[in-house]
Formats: sequence, C-alpha cells, structure tokens
Amino acid sequence: MRVHRRRTIQAILALALAAPAAPTRAQAGTRIDAPPRATRRPRQHALPPATDLAADASESRRRRVPILLMFDRADCPYCERALREHLVPMSGDAPWRDDAMFRQVEVDKALPVIDFDGNATTHRVIGARYGASLTPTIVVVDATGAPLADPVVGLMTADFYGAYLDDALKRGLAKLRN
Repeated sequence: MRVHRRRTIQAILALALAAPAAPTRAQAGTRIDAPPRATRRPRQHALPPATDLAADASESRRRRVPILLMFDRADCPYCERALREHLVPMSGDAPWRDDAMFRQVEVDKALPVIDFDGNATTHRVIGARYGASLTPTIVVVDATGAPLADPVVGLMTADFYGAYLDDALKRGLAKLRN
C-alpha cells in the first residue's frame, strides 16, 4: 500500500513537472509588451481615433468638456468588451454625447497623431506618456492633456465598469465647469 502511494505521488509529480506552464488567463494579452495573439479579428467596435489632439483640445476648450482617451491594443479582448458594452454606447448617448469627447489611442501601433501642443507624434508615444502599460486604460484629460481624474485601468469588475467611467467623466466635467 505504501509503495503504491509513493508511485502514485511520483507519477503525479512527474506529470506536473513535465507539463508546460500555462499562462494565466485573467489578464492575458492586455500588457503592451505581451506577444500578439496568432489570430486577429478585426475590431468590431471603436471610438473615433486620436488623429489631431490639438484640434480636439481647441474644441474641448470651446465647449468646456473633457476628452476621454481610451488606450487599447488590437488583440485585447478586454478592450473589445469595454468598447462594445460601455464606451461606444456612452459616446453616442446623452449626457456624454454632448459633455465629453471620446478618442481611441492604439498603444501597440506607431500611428501618426498631432499632440496637444501641435507637434507630430505617435499613438505609441502618447500611450507611454500616460503610462498605459495595461489595456484598456482610460484617462480623462483637459485641453492641455492633463489628467482630470484617476485613470481607469483594466476591465475591473464588469458590473461596475460603467460607473467607474461615469465617475471619471463627471470629475473631469466638474473641474472644467467650476
């Protein structure tokens, strides 16, 4: 009986040591430096891309509304969910349709963009400036690009994610209008 247990334990240990380590699935693919997934599906939902933040800043100043920057990565499933379930609907519905500007920044690409100061840069550089090493990261900023609220990093508890976004936008709007 004792020999049988020992052999069983040895067999279990041998299998455990021989198996490759499986990556954790909780945040897989959300780090900027993570390798891309083999199969990429085209993004089904998206916000307007950041192309000219200087022009957006001018509009933000004129309307006294914050700019929500959504930092994403093409193969981030959490980004797709955040866009589909929260950000795209928020950007098209009252009150945020009129009280905020929504822009998407793809941190894994060197897409050209005019920065808040009017200089040319890339999405990747802007993502690094805001410390968006996990995606999705949401930063609500003013017309100078200064953050108005704490960033919303990752797709936290999905049930409360919309409330986190709403709170960040309300804080930003209050700072601009008070």
